[in-house]
Amino acid sequence: MSLFVELKRRNVFRVAIAYIITAWLVLQVADIVLNNIGAAGWVFPAILLILVLGFPLAILLAWAFELTPEGLKREKEVERSQSVTHQTGRKLDRVIIVVLAIAVSYFAWDRFGTDQGVEQQPFTAEKASIAVLPFVNMSSDPEQEYFSDGISEELLNLLAKIPQFEVAGRTSSFAFKEKNDDLRTIGSKLGVKNILEGSVRKGDDRVRITAQLVKVDDGFHLWSESYDRQLNDVLAVQDEIAAAVVDELKITLLGVEIPAAGQDPLYADVDAHNSYLQGLFFMNKVGPDNSAKAARHFRDAVERVPGSALAWAAFGGAQIRYAGQADRDSAEALAEGRTALAKAFSLDDQLPEAYLVLADLALYFDWDWPAAETAARRALELRPGDVAAAGINGWLAFILGRTEEALSRYREVVKRDPLNSTARFRLVAQLANAGHLDEAETLLRRRLEQDPGANFTNGYLSWILSLAGRYKEALAFARDEPVDFVRLQGVAIVEHQLGNQAAAKRAQQQLLAQYGDLAAYQQASIHAEWGDPDRTMEWLERAYQARDPGMTTIKTDQEFRFLHDDRRFIALLEKMNLVD
Repeated sequence: MSLFVELKRRNVFRVAIAYIITAWLVLQVADIVLNNIGAAGWVFPAILLILVLGFPLAILLAWAFELTPEGLKREKEVERSQSVTHQTGRKLDRVIIVVLAIAVSYFAWDRFGTDQGVEQQPFTAEKASIAVLPFVNMSSDPEQEYFSDGISEELLNLLAKIPQFEVAGRTSSFAFKEKNDDLRTIGSKLGVKNILEGSVRKGDDRVRITAQLVKVDDGFHLWSESYDRQLNDVLAVQDEIAAAVVDELKITLLGVEIPAAGQDPLYADVDAHNSYLQGLFFMNKVGPDNSAKAARHFRDAVERVPGSALAWAAFGGAQIRYAGQADRDSAEALAEGRTALAKAFSLDDQLPEAYLVLADLALYFDWDWPAAETAARRALELRPGDVAAAGINGWLAFILGRTEEALSRYREVVKRDPLNSTARFRLVAQLANAGHLDEAETLLRRRLEQDPGANFTNGYLSWILSLAGRYKEALAFARDEPVDFVRLQGVAIVEHQLGNQAAAKRAQQQLLAQYGDLAAYQQASIHAEWGDPDRTMEWLERAYQARDPGMTTIKTDQEFRFLHDDRRFIALLEKMNLVD
């Protein structure tokens, strides 16, 4: 008897087929369950390994044993005339048919279930609100966190290019990183109706990305998918996820194509893209040291792919930010940042990232308001949902004295990025400028309820209360401010308002001793509140020479209104291109 005939008689082939189909079903179910419960990254590979190791064992058992009415017996112990393998074979055939039917049903549901058997909702031209939460790093190496964060940020930026989406800002979305808050709670805090979340498992040369779209009001999963790809295919995965989100949310693009993730050559080089994502990771952290680390990673990316406009823009942005934060090598970093930005534009003049860097450069270093506004508006045209670009446009309107426009724009920014502290403080400044002190106070007290020790919040609240004439309350909050220069400035102002001149002078002198000209703008603000125009102008000139970022708002800051007719102040505004 041939081996093939004997394998067939002992039902080895049937067992193999049944095992493979069942194992496939087990893996599909495990994939869904493990991703939803946030299981550790090693669990799925362990299940796969067990199933692979179990296959030869199943084949061996099918060959060596026979299932008889009396139970499992060794095959050689069963008389050939008493063998019931043909009956067992028919039973296995039925098992295979049932399992195969389940597998086919699952496949059909997975691929087409959202389009069959349910009444389709009509397409809508209304904007869909969505937040992209930071994807979970499921890799065995925690150092791969930068990669999962970077994939999330790139997806957020891709969706922000679609005009029909309102995308929650990165700062607010990433505030929920490593937190297990209920998605409905997160959606409520971010003001969105849909959430895109997922996980990333990165290997040596492959990546597994799992994404799922969740409806906030009922927690229902609208769509989920897993992608196992080579690392150099990450770009295509991002495009597929964006297309799936648009399809599931029934967005009418009104003739506008879904934007691709990008054609930048950076994505064709795995190591360069890896360096770029590492740079993004440090750019989203505070301080000159992190800006310097980001610049090193971006420099590596441009050295690997000199034709990448995206990498050049990122490198330029990191150098320019470092120049604004560091107390050494700032001039060299600024010059290098300008050169890198020019290189980015020479490679691609339609890159929103480059226009955002140009807007920052024109706003905080060159004080070229028209150039900053043009760049920020162009960034917003290229990526309509970009909260950073919207914020720059709103802040420029405030700087230039367009109060109502600024307030309207920043209300929208805070709505889209509600946990962004910088956006909230800028809205508070505009509310104060417009006389809406109650609303400003409410915003700040709500923030203190969320985080009593939050930097700058007590200082801002002290300022709002002092504007309202509630000086004793203002002093208490000024003293509670954890940031030294803000605390000393607040105490110096409010103590003076309370008539405590000696205490006010001590705080002002301590600020001077501790910070010198680094707090020139704060010194000007103190002397303005003390009603001393000469000392105020002296410090404003010093702040101008130091390129103090606080100088950008002198045209609208309330404490300097008593100088608006002073020829020295008007001359300073002219030097800053702030005269109408």
